[in-house]
Amino acid sequence: MNCDRLLDVACEAGPSSRQRLRPLPSALAALLAAGWFAVLPGPAMADSMRVDTPKGVFECESSTATNNLQVLRLDGQELYRQPRGPDDPHETDLLKDGIIDRNLGCPQVTGQRGGYVVLERYLQPPHYGVMGYLLVDFDQDEPTLTDLGASDGAVPSSDDPKKQGLYLNDGGLVLRYTGILPDALAPENQPDDPPPADHAILYSFSLGTLQNLDTCLPLKGVPLFGDMDFLAKATDPARYLPAGFKIGASRTETVAALRRYGTPYDPDDTDGGSVKTAPQLVIPLCGDANGAVMPLFQFEKDRLKAVRFEELEF
Repeated sequence: MNCDRLLDVACEAGPSSRQRLRPLPSALAALLAAGWFAVLPGPAMADSMRVDTPKGVFECESSTATNNLQVLRLDGQELYRQPRGPDDPHETDLLKDGIIDRNLGCPQVTGQRGGYVVLERYLQPPHYGVMGYLLVDFDQDEPTLTDLGASDGAVPSSDDPKKQGLYLNDGGLVLRYTGILPDALAPENQPDDPPPADHAILYSFSLGTLQNLDTCLPLKGVPLFGDMDFLAKATDPARYLPAGFKIGASRTETVAALRRYGTPYDPDDTDGGSVKTAPQLVIPLCGDANGAVMPLFQFEKDRLKAVRFEELEF
């Protein structure tokens, strides 16, 4: 992601990786079943983790006291206990089903904002260096897990906000990494074993949605998160468009500018009307604006006549 193109708070400051786990070598699986953890390669495993949440202390333990099996507790109550044997936890969208960690220990907390906690864990034995990221939502009646993708190594840490791997504020998070997108964002034609690539993804706390920041249109001077009611009332929506858009420009120029940020489509044709003939085109916006307004690029005689924001109602 080119962060320079996003003038927002985040810059100021696929098949799922769960399904792409390399199977444990038989020798390693046998060691796991026998309880021989000291011989594992890579960094020393974390045998415990604790974090305060609105529902009480969430803790993970995987130590001799638990027979080196993962146990998750919330507010003192056991949520999950890993069955004995070589199999990983059967990770789902619910915390109560356990968390995969191929370092055979506990995930670690890399960020928190209120009831939202970002966890980092190994998706492969540590010498592969494949890290997986999860978002736990403790504000739900039953805490949920959202897969944020897999990174080749830990996400970057930097004092420069534009190079920061994980950014959190009260509205959501942005995660930047080189790796593989989660299922929710993976393109339909993605190969079974895609090569790692640079990604930047967004999760909106208010919308509860994931976005790929490389496939949406950022708005100039508009933060990614927050109240977007002012957009529906904008008298000149075009002023919020990034560079490259001009009223009166040809359809070809406008479509080329849109394709820098994603795939434009005809909102009035569910079968995917042609961008060459549709009287208006639309493209997803980045962040909370995507849940507030729809940007309509309207054409007349193959020239961009106007841009307006249509308010979304749910």
